[in-house]
Amino acid sequence: MRRGLIAAGLWLCSVMWHAPLAHASDAELLQLKAVYLGRFASYVQWPQQERTVFDIAVIGAHPLGEQLAGFYADKRIQGKPVRVRAAANVQDIGTPDVLFVALPTVAARQAAIAHAQDHGILTISDSKGFAELGGIIQITFVEQNVQIKINYDAAVKTGLHIGAPLLSIATVLRGSQP
Repeated sequence: MRRGLIAAGLWLCSVMWHAPLAHASDAELLQLKAVYLGRFASYVQWPQQERTVFDIAVIGAHPLGEQLAGFYADKRIQGKPVRVRAAANVQDIGTPDVLFVALPTVAARQAAIAHAQDHGILTISDSKGFAELGGIIQITFVEQNVQIKINYDAAVKTGLHIGAPLLSIATVLRGSQP
């Protein structure tokens, strides 16, 4: 079942980014978020970094951290093994490649976004209004459909380059940098 779900998720990510997800459970949607996160990263270029691992941090209480750790235990992102870790607060974030923001308040999300912009970190969240706050990628599932918003100006400010294939399947916000 797990291999079938993973294969379906990868197919969905590579072929039909906006296809409806017929009656997906919460666990399946969580797994798809994990798959999407890796796919997003494959279309992003960071400033030159000499890292041996691809570092993902999750800040806030969200089950995605465990899902990411399990899913990427034997996989690579951008040719590097993946390390997933939790951050309890902004001071614990450090400088991962990707920060999944699952903080409960707008002020807390803004603090995490500001830290990420200062350190060249790709921010992703499933929080409503995240892209409009200055987060880079917002992923949501509405009526079984995947919706992706990208704040292009926030990506540029952070020093990241997002490839055209990812931009082409998303709603791109420009002029939304607070």
